[in-house]
Amino acid sequence: MTEFRVQLRRRNISEEDLIGDLKRVATEMSKSTVTASEYSSKGQFGVNTFLRRFKQWNLALEAAGLEAPNRQHIPDVELFENIADVWTHLGRQPLGRELEKTDRLSKFSLGTYESRFGSWNKALLAFADFINSEKTLTPTPKSHREVTTQKRTNRKINWRLRAQVLIRDNCICQMCGASPAKDPTVVLHADHIKPWSKGGETVIENLRTLCLKCNIGKSDMHAD
Repeated sequence: MTEFRVQLRRRNISEEDLIGDLKRVATEMSKSTVTASEYSSKGQFGVNTFLRRFKQWNLALEAAGLEAPNRQHIPDVELFENIADVWTHLGRQPLGRELEKTDRLSKFSLGTYESRFGSWNKALLAFADFINSEKTLTPTPKSHREVTTQKRTNRKINWRLRAQVLIRDNCICQMCGASPAKDPTVVLHADHIKPWSKGGETVIENLRTLCLKCNIGKSDMHAD
């Protein structure tokens, strides 16, 4: 007869145990650093346990004598695009702690943003300033001929304009009301109200949020 046993969650875990297990995971992976995501899949304790004890994941790595991931060369625009991705995936403004979840919606940890901007709130403010700014994402030199002959906006919607549209519309489909905040399976798109093929421009005034299902159903029809 198999004996039934309960598994009790350990409390008051010592710092030595946390550091020791972090080193163990690094050794097993033959790496000089361990991301929060990697530890979540291989470690004995929860990532949040480390964050409560050390405040930042990188501080835990430092305590274990491991290298912190090289974050100093990550462009701000890449960090902002990641915020936009998490925001639109959740259908709402993300909380700092959600960047550390094991499903890894975020490419970067909360500590990355805290190190760069000072706090998660300051990162959000910097993100808002960037999203609302007029500067271009990737300036491309144009010849005189290109400048004088180009009359229309590009059909492709860049990630920043897409984020502006979805956040403006509270990440809610403007046709059926679907939102990832209510149903995580919902996928949102920024859609031309007047189709680009029929003369519509790629400007925020001509864009709206649609879910994948409504966007496919609408096809290339001009919205009423």
